[in-house]
Amino acid sequence: MAISKGEQIPNTTFMYVPWAPELADGTACGAPTKVQTHEAFKGKKVVIVAVPGAYTPTCHVNHIPPYIKQAEAFKSKGVDQVIVLAQNDPFVMSAWGVQNKAEDKVIFATDLNLEFSKGIGSIADLSAMGFGERTGRYALIVDDLKVVDFSPEPNPGAVEVSGADHVLAKL
Repeated sequence: MAISKGEQIPNTTFMYVPWAPELADGTACGAPTKVQTHEAFKGKKVVIVAVPGAYTPTCHVNHIPPYIKQAEAFKSKGVDQVIVLAQNDPFVMSAWGVQNKAEDKVIFATDLNLEFSKGIGSIADLSAMGFGERTGRYALIVDDLKVVDFSPEPNPGAVEVSGADHVLAKL
């Protein structure tokens, strides 16, 4: 069952590689760190945008670049952090963020064991394609651990309700 407006997000663990300038050219590999969602997001407004996989065509070309380009617009609307979430490992997510020149504007994090996405009711079973279970494609606006808006894509191959412009309009 999908999470609803006003409900508290699950307390799960994300893993990510914090941005550092030495990562910029792609020759260095940072150390992953774990964060608990309730600890990290308490008292903050956060946008979590989830994708089925790093570097996949829709995610890489259409979905994530507008979030990076509009990072300042999100901040101007009171968003403390934008997080790109997928089940890929933190090294892949870090490399994807580096390639997209996200620097410290957007965090690229791993949904460990899909615990968060399962907890909010949004996973995609891509076993028929050989990819197994993945994070669903969705956008989630969270304020002090409570859901303000949950926008899962009805068609995981499209970016409509979870796109940056749509989310900005809801802030």
